[in-house]
Order: sequence, then structure tokens, then C-alpha cells
Amino acid sequence: MLNRLNGAIATVLVIAAWVAGGQSAWAVRSQNYTPDQFVSVLFGFGYPVTPGTPLIDVRVQQAIRDFQTQYRLPVDGTLNAPTQDKAASLVSDLQTNLNRAMQPSPQLPGSQFYGAQTKNAVALFQRQNKLPETGIATLETYQRLQDIISDAIPLPGQPTTPIAPTAPPVSSVPIGTLYNETDFRAVLLGLGYDVNPAKPLNDAPAVRAIRDFQQRYGLSETGRADQPTQEKAAIVVRNLRNNLKTVLRNNLSIFPFYDDVTQASVRQFQTQAGLRVDGIATQTVRAQLDATARRVR
Repeated sequence: MLNRLNGAIATVLVIAAWVAGGQSAWAVRSQNYTPDQFVSVLFGFGYPVTPGTPLIDVRVQQAIRDFQTQYRLPVDGTLNAPTQDKAASLVSDLQTNLNRAMQPSPQLPGSQFYGAQTKNAVALFQRQNKLPETGIATLETYQRLQDIISDAIPLPGQPTTPIAPTAPPVSSVPIGTLYNETDFRAVLLGLGYDVNPAKPLNDAPAVRAIRDFQQRYGLSETGRADQPTQEKAAIVVRNLRNNLKTVLRNNLSIFPFYDDVTQASVRQFQTQAGLRVDGIATQTVRAQLDATARRVR
């Protein structure tokens, strides 16, 4: 009898822990997004969509897929549960950090919605920090906000001497709305730039590579993976994948990441074109691919 009772108690405790875990995982998203609300989130984080555009719009569909790919979510172009949960978490974290950095009154609610209050708070933060006042959480805005937070603004009741946060692994550090460090390093390597895959993007060879990329495409030579640089890289990789899809007549999806499939497709083109087969889309390879794609079209 005692064993049965202990077993029942254990079962109840396990169920209670599972429920508590589930509640915490779903706590940020209080409800499903409407299409307009989710498009506002995408717009607020810098994806190239226009508020009020329907979900069936091709640009919105691509933005959702890019969002899902960036955050390693199921990629189907729909507002599936993991996609909504991730969006809710990102907006809530942004609002929380703005509250810590700015102490607005009233404070942002820490909700899942990127509405007028959040947009105005982002714009005010940008104005105060001499950034372009867009109300969009751009890379520069995100980096400045993180700088302020990491400079140890204490929460109420916490000691004023900050405890240095544990830095995430270099390979997973988010650097903007399109890429994290791993993703952007893969783009540089895939396009033929000389960077060390084990080093962060502030490593001297990586800084030189980024400056070379920026110079080639007429960007400000900051040596950082800033938002204009990321956006140009995304265009280059999308164009590369589109040309590969045209020339190889495969079903390659058009997104801005240089993954194993991209590398394999580049190898296939290099083999067909009699080029050195290494899976690296240098400027020479891309130029020949572009010329071939034009003839095919």
C-alpha cells in the first residue's frame, strides 16, 4: 500500500513538473498572432515587409521562411507554434531590455506585440543614442542596447557591482536580424574570403575580409557585419542560389544562408564548367555562373 502511495505521489510530482515546464515555455505567448500582428513583428525586426501586407504575399512568405531559418525553426512559411513562440520571446526580451536601459514611464509590458508603444520606445532609444530614428530594432540598435545592458545596469534590489555575464559560444553569438556569427562566417568562407572558421568576427583576418566585401559593394568600410553589410550579403547569396537553381534546374530554395546544399550545388556547377571543384563561390565563379544563367534564361 505504501509503495502504491509513493508511486502515486511520484507520478503527481512528475506531472506537476511537466505542467510547470510547459507553462513557463508558453508563458511569453499569451495568444496566437493575427497575420497583421506577426507582420508587424517581422517589420519591427527589420525584415523587408510592409505592415498590413497579407501573409500570402511572396515577400511576407519569404520573410517568414528567413525568420524560421535564422532561428532553426521548422521552415514552412506558416505561423506554426515554434515560430510564434520565438517571435514572442524576441519581442518580450527587447521590451525588457528597453525597460532596463531607459526606465520609461509607463514601462513596456514585456508582451509579444511589436505595436506603437514598442516602436516609439525603440525610436526614442535611437534618438537618445544618435542612431537613425526608425523605430525598427536594427543591428546597430540591438548592439547599442546590448552594450548598455552589458555595462551592468542593475535590476532593483541587485548589487550595484555587476557580475560579468557568461558569454555565449562564439559560434552562436547573434549579430543582427539576418545572421549570427556562424552564419555570417559561413557566407564569407563560401564567397571565398579568407577567415578563420574558429575565430570571432573581430579577428583581424575577418575584419579585413569584411572590409574587402564592403569595398567591393560600395558600402562603408566599417569592418563590422553591420546591417547594410548583412543585407548585401543576403542579396549576394540569394542571387547565387537563384542562379544555381536556374543553371542546375534543381529545386534549391532561395534564402540567404551558405549551407551544405549551397556548397554542393556550387561544386556541381564547377564540375560542369570545368572549374576547380571546391564548393567556394569566388567572384570568378559567380561571374561565370551569372553569365551561364543569363544564357539559360
